[in-house]
Amino acid sequence: MTKFRKECESLGLEDFPTSERLRWHGHQPGKPDWSEASRFVAFTMKDETKGEIYVAFNTSHLLVVVGLPECSGFRWEPVVDTGKEAPYDFLTDGLPDRAVTVYQFSHFLNSNLYPMLSYSSIIIVLRPDV
Repeated sequence: MTKFRKECESLGLEDFPTSERLRWHGHQPGKPDWSEASRFVAFTMKDETKGEIYVAFNTSHLLVVVGLPECSGFRWEPVVDTGKEAPYDFLTDGLPDRAVTVYQFSHFLNSNLYPMLSYSSIIIVLRPDV
């Protein structure tokens, strides 16, 4: 995880990112819920090395299915999901059966959705759809 964070220049900024680089989301893209009752927050950041990353935190005791921003010609690929058991909570390139694990979520990701367990966080990266 430390290596991933160091590879993402946007996760090591010295100043708070501007709206040109950062977009806030709620359960649906571009619709953050800033109310006191909300237990979910997400954002996307443009990153010089990784492209675009989506980060979300579900602090509720309930499972949520979040809508991911749509981007034609690209697909979302999970990297971190703290709701999964190790070693599948961090999908490194060298992880055995990584492709199988990513495929298991393809029916959600193909619809720009992602299921999040309670009290979990995720990082998803936007990749070219090849």
